[in-house]
Amino acid sequence: MFAKKNLVAAAALLALVGAAQAQSSVKLYGSLDVSFGSYKPVDIVNNEPKSTTRVQSGDMMTSFIGFSGVEDLGGGLKAEFALESFIGVDSGSNVPNQAGQFWSRASWVGLSGGFGKVILGQYDNAIFTSGLLYNPFGSSMTFSPTMRHFYDLGSTSSGLNNGVFINSNYTDTGWVNSITYETPVFAGFSGSLQYSPKESAAAGTSNSYTVSLAYNNGPLSAMVVYLEGGVTPAAAPAYPGEYKAINFGASYDFGVLKAFGQYTNFKYEDTSLLLGAFDKSDVLQVGVSVPVSASGSILASYGQAKWKLADIFVGDDAKSRIFSLGYDHYISKRTDVYVAFSSEKLSDLKGGRTFAVGVKHAF
Repeated sequence: MFAKKNLVAAAALLALVGAAQAQSSVKLYGSLDVSFGSYKPVDIVNNEPKSTTRVQSGDMMTSFIGFSGVEDLGGGLKAEFALESFIGVDSGSNVPNQAGQFWSRASWVGLSGGFGKVILGQYDNAIFTSGLLYNPFGSSMTFSPTMRHFYDLGSTSSGLNNGVFINSNYTDTGWVNSITYETPVFAGFSGSLQYSPKESAAAGTSNSYTVSLAYNNGPLSAMVVYLEGGVTPAAAPAYPGEYKAINFGASYDFGVLKAFGQYTNFKYEDTSLLLGAFDKSDVLQVGVSVPVSASGSILASYGQAKWKLADIFVGDDAKSRIFSLGYDHYISKRTDVYVAFSSEKLSDLKGGRTFAVGVKHAF
């Protein structure tokens, strides 16, 4: 009888443990991308671009490791969190970094339910989401013309690092110190609001916010984003001035190919410069993804950025033109190999180019 009671108690305990596990879960995930290639950026300083051959991490997608979890609170309410850190697969470093931060890719906690989702912490900005959704190279910071023009990663960052070139815009992929609300989906429509307080009494800084509206129905997807704000450079170097932006993106899957298009206008006042110099830029991108087999697709994208600024090297009406062509082939559901080429022409300077072959594994 005693043994029987013990068995019943053990079974009840296991049932409770199983129910608790069913109500909450934590997972480890990420993506590792490493490639080998030749890289030659446009040289703004002396107009003599030089190529380097190297092994590089994150050409097609930034490598990262993440932890996420969800707990069922009952009544349709859930608690969620995510912590993500960049990884430099080529060297084991934490890149890109924000003053050495480990969780520099994502760090947030939120509540979700029938009302939608509310998130506190560092969370993706809608203009970044729109940028990666509506170009065939996604979030590639090497081959996507959109990503390179949004975040000044090609020739412009080379000049900026030498202190002589002004960034064409100051958005960032994820907003720190932010609160975000995402609506449920209604008849294919969804929206989001994001707010990031300036958290500073410094002059020339202001609160930042983003509003987005998206539509997804069958082969058609479209999104519009409006962004406005400015954050103190000491708190977040990616936001050194007051700025406004409006973005339009769309894609349509014809079956034989998927077409992409984007237009973004940036206007800002760089308060980190003398006299508060005004700048603006227009970013355009068109592209296609063409499946050539059940596992492989050809990717092609053309993008250009025009901006007005006072710069002694490229003049008041500079233009960057980037063309990228690649092939992405999935060996399995989680592993793909790719080869890609990208060329850039910046105003009257000598052009740059990139060629790389790589492998990407998701886990």
